Amino acid sequence: MKYKWLLSILALASMFVSCKHETIDLYELDDAKIYFQVQSYSSANGAVGYSNSTDYSFVGVNQNVAGLTFKATIQMMGQVVDYDRECKITIDADSTTMVEGVDYEIDLDTLKIKAGQSKATFGVRFLRSQNIKEKKQVLCLKLLPNKYFQVLEKYRSTNVWSNTTAKEMDGSRFAFYMSEIYEQPRRWGQVNAGAYFGQWTATKYVFINDFFGFTTDDWEWSTGRISNGRMPFYARELQKELQKRADEGQPMLEDDGSYMQLGASYQVNYDNATENQN
Repeated sequence: MKYKWLLSILALASMFVSCKHETIDLYELDDAKIYFQVQSYSSANGAVGYSNSTDYSFVGVNQNVAGLTFKATIQMMGQVVDYDRECKITIDADSTTMVEGVDYEIDLDTLKIKAGQSKATFGVRFLRSQNIKEKKQVLCLKLLPNKYFQVLEKYRSTNVWSNTTAKEMDGSRFAFYMSEIYEQPRRWGQVNAGAYFGQWTATKYVFINDFFGFTTDDWEWSTGRISNGRMPFYARELQKELQKRADEGQPMLEDDGSYMQLGASYQVNYDNATENQN
């Protein structure tokens, strides 16, 4: 029995000797930190997901809309105070392809976490530029430390809806992805639209949708609005509108500068438009 007690004591001693002393960094309440975080998902069972980016396409948005404003939120970890505190943000040039004033408008000089608040929300207005019609563009914002805040570079992701979600999220950066890239919809061929509207182009497609009030869903699914039986009517109405614009000296042009034209049986006469321009 004595030998058993002796062995037990030796085993415990060896465990204490083998343990390494580890230092755990504790969070100091005075060290306020800020980070980007926007809720992007919620479900009926209470599960939520967060993101540090926004991805949007202008496809299907009425052409009268020149731009849209999207928001991002800066969260704070630390004590709430009774005075305003400025947040410092810069454009991450290495990760940004957009041009200020051409693709977006933003005011970073007035961004503050207000007194009594633990977060700040701000907006960025994105313009419907030609750039986003050619390639998806990105604006990446980056938080910088200042006299009020440190930056929480990374934090553990709580997203639970996908096992492919990254375990850590970058709290220092927020990216906006914008595009307006059109592709010929499948119903264009199903209703033989080329025989009525002529060759598909993105400019013509957008004009047709705005003129008739079609949506992208009308071209992807059988909603009843676009059918073989209705195509002659649509072509005649479109021809009337294009002819009217041409006769008034304001012809519709494609992106390459050529006149917008329809199918062989619904041709628009641009003679008057040429004379008016001369």
